[in-house]
Amino acid sequence: MAIVSFWSDNKRETGKTSSIAAIATNMAMNNTYKMLIFDTAYNNSSLQECFIKNKKSKKINFGTQQNIVGLDTGIKGVTKAILSNKTSPEIITNYTQTIFKNRLEILTGTDELEDEYIKQRGTFKEIVKMANKFYNLVFVDLAGDTRDSAEREILEMSDIIVVNLNQNIKSFNNYLNLRKNGMFANKKNLILLMGRADLDSKYNAKNLSRVIMEKDIYAIPYATQFFEATGEGTVDEYFIKFSSKKYEDINTKFIECTNKISERILEKIKELQMGI
Repeated sequence: MAIVSFWSDNKRETGKTSSIAAIATNMAMNNTYKMLIFDTAYNNSSLQECFIKNKKSKKINFGTQQNIVGLDTGIKGVTKAILSNKTSPEIITNYTQTIFKNRLEILTGTDELEDEYIKQRGTFKEIVKMANKFYNLVFVDLAGDTRDSAEREILEMSDIIVVNLNQNIKSFNNYLNLRKNGMFANKKNLILLMGRADLDSKYNAKNLSRVIMEKDIYAIPYATQFFEATGEGTVDEYFIKFSSKKYEDINTKFIECTNKISERILEKIKELQMGI
């Protein structure tokens, strides 16, 4: 149905990877879409660690967990299939790890030598194209180097680009300069996101929307228990626990803000498909 790429050019932590984990989990719990998270990072298991305890594979069906064993899993396995011409859209699911059964899977990298990783990057565009034919939503966690041809190609084919910003004036000015210099020419498919945000800051989404004349700006606040969960492999359990809470605290606020951007992503996809 759609490709949603998360991108940032900031060297400092923007909360991009944790935001993908939160948004994808939220959508998996509130929709019946079949979704894939494609992690393009080199030798970085942060996204995998959000869901998988001790880096062991697991399948979760809203609380039911079991270990699975696989050979040549992740990008390595898909790359081998592509290079040997044994490809079809549904083959990708053979190399993924399931987070929510029939709803959310993750395709991760492996600890490879740099030369091997560079060879794998040459297949990333093909992986995304195939995944888009099999899954309703494909989330891509991009490294942030637009000089890289594979990354530029994925950005160009993305239906939605979530630009992840730090919550400071320098980050916003850098974004505006990128726009001024011609990056992100298709303004309609952009959503701006501040992860790990302070909702009481003067640089909040409402104020920024007025200053930089951008409608789609969202913030996900820093919540200690969520960020602990990203390191413990329990992001799914966090959402199951706090989505049912009635009293307001930072965790329910975190869920509420994640709901807002999740709903806007789906709404914006429909708008673009209808030509609005």
